[in-house]
Amino acid sequence: MADNKKINDEILEEVSGGKSEEQKAREEAEKKLHGRIVKDMFGNVTFTDKTGVTGSFTAADWAKLSANWAYTGNPEYFMETINVNELNGVLKA
Repeated sequence: MADNKKINDEILEEVSGGKSEEQKAREEAEKKLHGRIVKDMFGNVTFTDKTGVTGSFTAADWAKLSANWAYTGNPEYFMETINVNELNGVLKA
């Protein structure tokens, strides 16, 4: 038996209070300002910045970087806006 209770995207567009095109555009613009963090089971991180450059960080290095921006309340959100080379520079300082 098919599950007819799911709402597809086309129907959802017609729902009052659904995402407007303007909201979608803002979300897409925001995504372009951030990189992508992928952690393995040991806490090591592969980070692809917003320019497409990829860097690898040990769990200890990532913890050090996170502590550097802990005052923001969400360090990884902030770190996603920084380039890999800048993060490496912070580690060398």
